[in-house]
Amino acid sequence: MLLFSNAQAQFKFLANNSSAQYKAKIFVDKCEENACSGKATVIIYDQLTDREIDTFHSENLVFSLNETQNAKLGWLELGKYQTPLIFGDFNFDGLEDIAISNGNNGAYSSPSYDIYLSSKEHNFLKSGELTKLASENLGMFDIDKKTKQIATHQKDGCCFDKTINYKFDAKNVPYEDSSVIEDSSIADIVTVITQKNVDGKVKRTVQKFKLKDYANQ
Repeated sequence: MLLFSNAQAQFKFLANNSSAQYKAKIFVDKCEENACSGKATVIIYDQLTDREIDTFHSENLVFSLNETQNAKLGWLELGKYQTPLIFGDFNFDGLEDIAISNGNNGAYSSPSYDIYLSSKEHNFLKSGELTKLASENLGMFDIDKKTKQIATHQKDGCCFDKTINYKFDAKNVPYEDSSVIEDSSIADIVTVITQKNVDGKVKRTVQKFKLKDYANQ
């Protein structure tokens, strides 16, 4: 009853096109002009049976609307790439997981997410490790299904970029497998530092390129 009462005062959305397995109802506190944010409740349902699966809460669910969408109309359906929810198999165990917006807490005010991993019992558990990776870098991590790795991105000003690739150990915990630093802060030289975990030891390689040559690679 409390959830129902709160929902009446909130803006209401549907996210039905982001996952083949799940759909969602979203209740969020504020929508002004084309931007929505604030405390929110997300209810996940089975796509085929409409069975309620789980309920999540976000301290600051952030997403945008286009010019033709009016949040005041109620039960507005969000587009596939518009929703503040991201579905995918983040830890490569064959089960679909979910990332839920928790604001713009990443580097340079980039989007940040709480990560919930699915289990065979179809309930979700929050992953502290993956939430940290998705909240302290440049937005959501990338997912590479072929190599079964996720990658985070970091930036410092105009001339320093770092990509860190993570794999998962036997306990399903992410660990740093490799990284690449691109530093172009000195004249027209790009310094590329590559680190790779090989049999428990870090192998480090440093290369220097002319900026124009590196840009054309």
